[in-house]
Amino acid sequence: MRSRRVSTVPRMVVALTALLLAASPAPTPMSFAEALALAERAPLPAAAARAVVSQRTEASRVSSLSNPQLVVEPGWRRSATAGSGLDLRVGVAQPFHLSGLGTARKEAVRLETRTLSEEARSALLARRLTVAEAWLSLWAAEQARSRAAEEVRLADEFHERVESAAALGAATKLDVAEAATYAADARLTELDVQGVAVARRAELSQQVGARQAVPVTAAGPLPEVALPPESRWPALQERAADLPEVTFRMSLARAERARADEAKAAKGFQLQLGAAALREYDGAVGAVATVGLTPPVFDHAERERGTLLANAARLEGEGLEAAAAAASALALALHEVEHSHEVVEVLRGTLLPGAEEAARLGELLFRAGDTTVLEVVRLRRALTHARIRLGHALAEEALARVRARLLIDALAASATKEATP
Repeated sequence: MRSRRVSTVPRMVVALTALLLAASPAPTPMSFAEALALAERAPLPAAAARAVVSQRTEASRVSSLSNPQLVVEPGWRRSATAGSGLDLRVGVAQPFHLSGLGTARKEAVRLETRTLSEEARSALLARRLTVAEAWLSLWAAEQARSRAAEEVRLADEFHERVESAAALGAATKLDVAEAATYAADARLTELDVQGVAVARRAELSQQVGARQAVPVTAAGPLPEVALPPESRWPALQERAADLPEVTFRMSLARAERARADEAKAAKGFQLQLGAAALREYDGAVGAVATVGLTPPVFDHAERERGTLLANAARLEGEGLEAAAAAASALALALHEVEHSHEVVEVLRGTLLPGAEEAARLGELLFRAGDTTVLEVVRLRRALTHARIRLGHALAEEALARVRARLLIDALAASATKEATP
């Protein structure tokens, strides 16, 4: 009875594992273009775009006039000759700012809207870059997983052949141990790259804005990106300050200065024109006109302007820092295009063919009894490493070209916005 219970436990474990695997959803294929299209629908870029629409809607309703003032003055009066009764005075006054408050307010609103627009562009560009990197990292991880699985299959076959040779006296126990170690090491490598692939899937799901960790797989070929000739690269690097992150920081500073001008204009000369109707206790009625002037004698909005101008100075410094970082990032992105291509050429043209030929010759020599198991294992590991390294290099080359293309497109969009009134 006890042996029957013990034998039942592995069956239950196997059945439960099969059930969990069947219940887990299959990975959803996602091409690079599909992933990049989902970037603008991610929570942060989408919210930034909605903020621009909301700001523009409210900005179109901004008035240059202040609200009128309605005054009601009821009263009671008594006279020894005319008796007593109620007095009533009703008046309305409209203030007019003579220091350009309406113009300053509209300029501040315009710059605030532009700031939100630049922030939305910066958020979208940043998300596209992270989505591109996440998809290409997943592609490289899945390529590595395929190569590792292939190595596991070959290592198991090699282990079986060495064991068969040992049974016939053609291989030693050391050879068998080395072959077994190679098979186990290949399996561990496969487990490692499987874990990396799972992490890359989760990262891609997060970057495209999935509310749950939906399993995805990188489907389709690597993106093919056209770049301008290298002769135009220096001119592009000179325009690095037009990238969205830089223009966003500078727009923040300009908006703060515009708010400071608005605060000063609000404390400028203010003219009040009004009219009032009155009825006295004895039944007499009349009307009066009112004129008032508020000069900026004491309060010039120094308190408000001090904070706003200080923020503007700080933001201008951040903008200059962002400009320097953008120049370095663009120069590095263009350099990576060349560097990653050279790495791919060396791997694909020299290292991988050499590793494949060495592994093939090592296998032939082992069958002829002219080399050791350890040497065959070393050559096979070198071949697998070269194949995995090539997959990562291809992904890095594609990422370098995509990153450069996205930055160049952002520069072109900035030039278009400047040309549009």
